[in-house]
Amino acid sequence: MFEPLAPEIAFSHFIQSFSTVSLDQAFHAITLLGHPGIWIFLVAFLYWKGDEKKSFFLATVLLFTAATVGILKNLVMRLRPSAEEFRVLVYESDSIFGFPSGHATTIGGIFGYYFEKFKKKARLLGLVIVILVMVSRIYLGVHFLGDVVVGVLFGFLIGRLIHYFEKRFEKVKLNHEKMMEETGIIAAVLISIVISLAFRPLGLAAGFMGYFAGVFAFKLLKHDSRKLEGKQLWIKEIGGFAVLGTLGIAAEISPFAPEIYFISGAWISLIYPSVYERVLKQSKLK
Repeated sequence: MFEPLAPEIAFSHFIQSFSTVSLDQAFHAITLLGHPGIWIFLVAFLYWKGDEKKSFFLATVLLFTAATVGILKNLVMRLRPSAEEFRVLVYESDSIFGFPSGHATTIGGIFGYYFEKFKKKARLLGLVIVILVMVSRIYLGVHFLGDVVVGVLFGFLIGRLIHYFEKRFEKVKLNHEKMMEETGIIAAVLISIVISLAFRPLGLAAGFMGYFAGVFAFKLLKHDSRKLEGKQLWIKEIGGFAVLGTLGIAAEISPFAPEIYFISGAWISLIYPSVYERVLKQSKLK
């Protein structure tokens, strides 16, 4: 365990010296951009759109950043800011340790993954969002400067690494034969899930497990989603998100949250795509 440095403490006090009710509300909203759960919606959207490979690699960024945060928090064991000295506006129940920041690592991973996909103006906007999320974690009293800086750096490196592997498999279709050949990918995903189960919130890890289990099962069953556009796409997306949202609410009020999150992950990558493709096929036969 190591204590925050004097400049970090001073910086936290400086950031919190600007506290207002309006800024409290703004940073509560901004900080959500660093939560993996927000990006799961994009993972689902891409998968149901038929961009399964893009969905898979984005989910892998989220999984690897979560696993990295889990390992480092329990190795370093640096405590979060104390409520006795700082305004703590968010209670983080998943861990008393704050190094590195999970939100900063997540948004850093997203930025790193999409870095080359962005044009210059989009990169600048992305950088602004990353900085705002970093500041939000300090403003809300849940992290020190070192937590968020290191988190973003680790996340960015993970995002770039996943982007590299995605480019390597750019011309390879994600199917059951190729996936079985790429045992390295499967092994890395499985190891990251185990780490997440051990060190991260159980619901988050269960959701990842459901999603990736669904991806592999969907391909082993030799299923394939059609790329949709227009009205068909939005009908499919609305139907999928209606159920996913219901499952999310159920998880929040149920004692069986991990099980529901697992089903939610499988709903994204296996259950809903399989049911939708079957219904679509039957409707064309009529």
